[in-house]
Amino acid sequence: MNKKDVLIMVALMALLFLWGPIDRNFIKPVFFPDSPAPETVEADPPATPTPAPAPLPTEPAAPPASVDDETIALATPATDVTEIAPRETEQDRAEFDRADPVMPTVEEETLSINTELMEVIFSSRGATIREIVFHDYPRYNEPDSPPVTMDFGAITALGIQWLEHPGLVQDFELSRIPGEEGVRFSRALTPDIRLDREIRIVDEYRFHVRDTFSNQSSQPMTVAAYTLRTGRMEPVPGVSSTYGMFPLGVDTLLPDGGVKRWGRELNNNWAPNAQSDISRQPLRTAVDWIAVKNKYFVQSLRPHVPETDNAFVYLATEGPRRELVATWGSLQYAPLTLAAGRAETREITFYAGPQKISRLKALGYHQDQVMELGWRPIRFFAGVLMVGLSAIYSVTGNYGVAIMLLTVIIRIFFWPLTHKGTESMRRMQEIAPLMKEMNEKHKDNPQKRQQAMMELYKEHKVNPLGGCLPMLVQIPVFIGLFYLLRTAIELRYASFLWISDLSEPEGILADVLPLPLNILPIFMAVTMYFQQKLTPMASTGDEKQVQMQKMMMRVMPVMMLVLLYNFAAGLALYWSTQNVLMIIQQALYRRRRARQQALSA
Repeated sequence: MNKKDVLIMVALMALLFLWGPIDRNFIKPVFFPDSPAPETVEADPPATPTPAPAPLPTEPAAPPASVDDETIALATPATDVTEIAPRETEQDRAEFDRADPVMPTVEEETLSINTELMEVIFSSRGATIREIVFHDYPRYNEPDSPPVTMDFGAITALGIQWLEHPGLVQDFELSRIPGEEGVRFSRALTPDIRLDREIRIVDEYRFHVRDTFSNQSSQPMTVAAYTLRTGRMEPVPGVSSTYGMFPLGVDTLLPDGGVKRWGRELNNNWAPNAQSDISRQPLRTAVDWIAVKNKYFVQSLRPHVPETDNAFVYLATEGPRRELVATWGSLQYAPLTLAAGRAETREITFYAGPQKISRLKALGYHQDQVMELGWRPIRFFAGVLMVGLSAIYSVTGNYGVAIMLLTVIIRIFFWPLTHKGTESMRRMQEIAPLMKEMNEKHKDNPQKRQQAMMELYKEHKVNPLGGCLPMLVQIPVFIGLFYLLRTAIELRYASFLWISDLSEPEGILADVLPLPLNILPIFMAVTMYFQQKLTPMASTGDEKQVQMQKMMMRVMPVMMLVLLYNFAAGLALYWSTQNVLMIIQQALYRRRRARQQALSA
């Protein structure tokens, strides 16, 4: 690689490094100016006063039905059902887009249950959860910050929506279950069908939902198809975007056991509805559970019996660019036939809480995979490292110190392998003149040259892959820690020295400089350069390859600086600590070699 190529590479990396500010401050304002917001037509005011709607309407629905229509829609005499509810059609889409919610006129009743970890507010309107307050997680990085609150607004969690009348919101009788952390809802859906719902807080952030449909008539009845939804999920405030991670995501478990992530489609490929602030995307597949999430929190619905036949994802957008501001999901249940005087029960586990490996693993059914920790071996290492990080934190009380000590433990664990790799590269350097001689001697016969090289390695007991093996063994651990430190909620608002949040870039002078100053990534690049200078380079006797290795030694720190500059400060702290330990190890190795050579002399 000549100097011209190096200059081109440096220029490209500098462009990549500065692309964000250039795109934000110069390209978008000139070539992609904000288009004017579409005109909105206000509906005529109602003739009679109605309750004021919540900030977001209940999912768009068809116009209200009469009592007789409702009775026909929600429960009909049973007939032979040969197929499940059909998939969404163009007519369904049109009805969904133009529908308005049906707001009940009965005053809403709420009931609050306070546990050690959270406060849950239940609502009689739709037999749902209206709000969850998490005591252990502050909303802002401030001393007197209020706690994180999942305020679902009108898109309350566990709401039932009938496919025939999706805007129909029914009021239930609400009462506390005596002696338990749970509530009971009751209502006659129709003159013949009754629904009794119980929601219990099982442990920590897990809820057990039990829906019992009772046929109180003397003939078989069929409960109409309906959907069961999660609550509205919004992005976590103050979280910067990271490559490969989306502010909002939707995951599902498919019947074959694979977890499907819909985050890319949700944030990039699914076009929002141009006629409405809310649009619906059918997944057109049966799922065993559905989860909606932001970076740190998740809601998931898992039926105990996988009897859902479709799932939907809802997108709420705002502004002229239709930016995604919220999402929620729902599961579609097929019609349920009840014999005369009989009842059927459907049970669901609902989780609403932080994305913590230990808690999500306890849910089973691969729900820990909502944390994006890479493929299975990487997830294993990430889980082990999280256990170690938590154990160290329980002693030190600071996650910055815990990351540094965990890095020290990892380096000690891999010290023998690293030392062996360094010795292998030193021996390669010693036989470099002989290797160069072999290259010149057999330059016209590649096969004979390769054979001579192998004999040379065997004679001097050199393993040509010895220098690479230690790094290959450590790669899964490094990648696991990389994924862990960028997603672990434990690092949220964790401070260390001048860093106020290890889960975010340092962002020093963010309000003054066009590009915020992050000190740790710069320190990481500098220490990486010195660490590579101290590390002996393996040589094959080829001068061009030696020059290439030297050039990569100069370029790699710059590349890592560009890649990790806007990543979580915890990642830069880990990598910087590792570089310092490598420098210490190489310095000790060189001192030991110097003593051995002095004694030999």
